[in-house]
Amino acid sequence: MEKILSIKNLNKTYPSGLKALDNINLDIINGEIFALLGPNGAGKTTLISTICGISILNEGKIIVCKYDTSTNPIKTKSFIGLVPQEISVEPFETVLRTVNFTRGLFGKSKNKKYIQYLLTQLSLWDKRNTKIIELSGGMKRRVLIAKALSHEPKILFLDEPTAGVDVDLRKDMWKIINNLKEKGVTIILTTHYIEEAEQIADRIGIIDKGKLLLVENKNSLIKRMGQKTLYIKLKNHITEIPLSLKNYDLKIDIEKKELIYEYDTKRERTGITKLLSDLSKENIILQDMYSKNSSLEDIFIKLLKKNS
Repeated sequence: MEKILSIKNLNKTYPSGLKALDNINLDIINGEIFALLGPNGAGKTTLISTICGISILNEGKIIVCKYDTSTNPIKTKSFIGLVPQEISVEPFETVLRTVNFTRGLFGKSKNKKYIQYLLTQLSLWDKRNTKIIELSGGMKRRVLIAKALSHEPKILFLDEPTAGVDVDLRKDMWKIINNLKEKGVTIILTTHYIEEAEQIADRIGIIDKGKLLLVENKNSLIKRMGQKTLYIKLKNHITEIPLSLKNYDLKIDIEKKELIYEYDTKRERTGITKLLSDLSKENIILQDMYSKNSSLEDIFIKLLKKNS
């Protein structure tokens, strides 16, 4: 698999002494969707800004499409599109002029057909002659996406792309991302919506306190670290766990009609058979049962707790 981005021993320390990035090593595969997860202040935006050349590189090496960002900054920036968190566009320019201007900044010749296609995909074509200041917040974010894609980059960075946007834009975003992936564009996104990362990403990276805690294929990560939860619906209410069942670490739901039991699927014995037997001995009558796999969010929270 071809690497489109390679980060080696990347460190970033601010003048205040704060170490924002701590020895980051990461390879991104051409054409993949990579989701970077982490709490506020974890280093997600700093990492993206450093790769994109917005933040100064202190120590380490970043290779984009086989070019070093330190020795070939203009070349490497031409391969990258960035949708930042903050909305920063010229308020009195029209949508069309703004997007065409950004394309020109990267030395790209005019391409009316592509720009029309791009604006149409983002539901902006009808607003092409509208000034930015007259657009809603959601529409302004669509303009940011159009600007980032205007020069047809090979790598697209999306920094919290759906934070605070409407549901329609969020759905459009994921459609666009999937379409770009089909065309070979590599997508790197940060998000607080972990369920979205779980749905769309090929690989997951988790960063906290400037350190990359984990990088793994999403499906194998969930399979490797995931636990299952067994929900046992009861015929009668229960207010406390009998002493004989304390070792199971059972929890009672808010309505007092359900027992919750977590177990590790990798263990030779899950303990479910013995649990059901012990429930019967306590004359606790079952009404129904169902199980649920741990989500990526469960795994994310577990890793952060371990790193705290």
